[in-house]
Amino acid sequence: MARPLPPHDRRILCTSCGGLLVVAYEAKSVNCSHCHQRVICEALVIRDYVAVRRLRTANTVHITKKGNVLASIWCESLTVDGRLKGEAIALERMTLTRKAEVQGDLRAMCLTVEEGAILSGTMRIGPEHIPQHDAGPQPAAALPDDAEGASPRSAS
Repeated sequence: MARPLPPHDRRILCTSCGGLLVVAYEAKSVNCSHCHQRVICEALVIRDYVAVRRLRTANTVHITKKGNVLASIWCESLTVDGRLKGEAIALERMTLTRKAEVQGDLRAMCLTVEEGAILSGTMRIGPEHIPQHDAGPQPAAALPDDAEGASPRSAS
């Protein structure tokens, strides 16, 4: 059984390696204890044109009516009121409002599409299609018996 979290902490998944992290609610970014990459933890509101390769946060993303995003998105939850072109992965909920225009593949635990939204791409919905919060970091590969004492960094 999982240990209850203090009321000021929350669980997130690293946006690089998928490792489970416990962070304070107020945290804007943290370093992953598994892969040592920076993880953005703040909510993002996109109000205009954004073109980047990847847009990743361990919080919510809201694309407003005037927002136009050309990127691959990974987030906790996603709300699209404007335009999105690119793959989107929402670990919890994804909502496409009636003004949304989405072109790309979507993966989420739960998807809500309002009447009038335009969607072009494939959808994979459900827990089997996204990383899980209760899954801990991947266990290290077992060393062969003859490799005992070898440095784990020596393997590439």
